Amino acid sequence: MDQHVLSIEVRSLTRAVDRYLGESMPESARVATGGNAHIIAFLDRNRDKEIYQHTIEQKFCITRSTASRVLTLMEKKGLIVREPVPHDARLKRIVLTDKAEAIVSDLKANADRVERMLVNGLTPLEQETMRTCIERMRENIREAQRNYDQHMAGQPSPSEATNEEEALRPYRQTKEESK
Repeated sequence: MDQHVLSIEVRSLTRAVDRYLGESMPESARVATGGNAHIIAFLDRNRDKEIYQHTIEQKFCITRSTASRVLTLMEKKGLIVREPVPHDARLKRIVLTDKAEAIVSDLKANADRVERMLVNGLTPLEQETMRTCIERMRENIREAQRNYDQHMAGQPSPSEATNEEEALRPYRQTKEESK
């Protein structure tokens, strides 16, 4: 019997959606490749907030170096600028340029069309259930990452404090398997 591993299914769906979004992107928006389009849409949806590089890192679950590289390329393409903020000289607010603003509506229309296609045939309750499940999985992976980071830093995580042997088992298996 073919066993479906949920994490693989989610990753496969994400890649298929990203590929389709890229292929079906309007010609006017083709300057915004891959993750650029997602970042532009995120910045557009959050115009009323100050968005920084660390905000992008958190939202898109990417490392500091990846975020830096992507944002630098977006700057070179003229899609964003990084503006200093008066309250902290270390921070640079990320702002869309006129060039990015010009393609926002095309990106939104394409994303809305793909979203409608994706949920076609799903009831509103099924859509809400899916969102709830995805959020729970996201929180589960955040907690696992926090526990792992604490373990690697030599600090007991909450689960290790209550049942250290069980909490450390995955890390020990990984180390033993790599020997």
